[in-house]
Amino acid sequence: MAESSEESTEVRFKSFIRVPEGFFDVIGVARYAPTKDRKRLRFVLFWSSFGNTAVCVVLEMIYFVLAARSGLANFLQLTALASCTGFSALSVAKIMTIKLHETKLKEMLRELESLFPGTAMLQDHYGVHRYYREGQLVMKSFSVLYMILIWIFNLMPLVSMMIGYRTERVWHKELPYFMWYWYDWHRAGYFEITFVQQNWGGFVSAVYNLSTDLMYCAFILLFCIQFDIVAQRLRHARPDDRAGLIETVRIHQKVIELCNQLERIFSPSLLVNFMLSSVIICLVGFQATAGVQPIDLFKFILFLISSLVQVFLLCYYGNKLIVAVGRASQEPLEADIYIFFLVFVSLFTHRHQSDQISYSAFEGHWINASGSYQKSLLLVMVRSLKPQKLTALKFSVISLASFSKVSRPSGGV
Repeated sequence: MAESSEESTEVRFKSFIRVPEGFFDVIGVARYAPTKDRKRLRFVLFWSSFGNTAVCVVLEMIYFVLAARSGLANFLQLTALASCTGFSALSVAKIMTIKLHETKLKEMLRELESLFPGTAMLQDHYGVHRYYREGQLVMKSFSVLYMILIWIFNLMPLVSMMIGYRTERVWHKELPYFMWYWYDWHRAGYFEITFVQQNWGGFVSAVYNLSTDLMYCAFILLFCIQFDIVAQRLRHARPDDRAGLIETVRIHQKVIELCNQLERIFSPSLLVNFMLSSVIICLVGFQATAGVQPIDLFKFILFLISSLVQVFLLCYYGNKLIVAVGRASQEPLEADIYIFFLVFVSLFTHRHQSDQISYSAFEGHWINASGSYQKSLLLVMVRSLKPQKLTALKFSVISLASFSKVSRPSGGV
């Protein structure tokens, strides 16, 4: 009864993007429907956060170059520096993707909202609650895990200093990240400001990565809902209902267009993400097996977990758009020989998320329809044979197969 009562409740469209937009609030990125009275605050918050993070990336790069030239750091230390720098640089690339395409992304959300089923009855019919529960569980769990990891990493030097003071009665000042500074950050006052500045930069970098990935996943969930709607409309279409078929085709074409737009927006940052994540995973894996100190090993393991979880999230949702979620019935169907042959040869070899549309059209009430209606339906089935997928600038399909390649020590895009 509890589940029935829950599913009778209407799910708002904005609930699907609530988690990423919550993080957007933290860093000053405009919401889907922002309030005007906070526009100036958002502007100041975003550019101050972005400026600090960009400065952190530059200071990390300078430190890396100076350490490599002067021989102050060995190869093991340089790999640790490269991992932190890559993480920060990736976060900047991701948030610029959101900021540069802010208007376009809002337009896409408005179009998806116009297609979103607006009543509890329709949402129950199309299984919207199932997608909502899954999305909230995955997004909130991923957010909590990522925040725990970044704050453990950020505050670990503080714990180390407290332990050192308790045993030696001396404060050995440490910072979370290696950066070059033109002043002596060990001095009183300077250390506290520098420590806060680095923690802020590390936190904002994590939020940049997290919010961008979660928004990408929210789009995919909304696309999957629309593909399910198209499939069910085709499955339950009345014979010779041309108006219904035209509306279904319109929805199908709109969702395909939005998928292509999402790929054009995120493909460059996804390619950078996969390449840098592959390098970071390799470097952190090297660090973890190189006999480093236990506290450093713990930090590297945190880095490894965050990188793996981040790539897995993207690949899982990319795979969700590909893998079949259609619920084809098991009842035997009679069909005209030319349609059955086409469907059998081209569909039953492998199934994708968009394949459910062809299956659903095949299961519909088209047998007694007119020949012209059957041919129109056949065109929809043929178009849906092309699987809908998202790629990293065409170099790699975003899927679980890509995750297995990236997560291998010798993996890559």
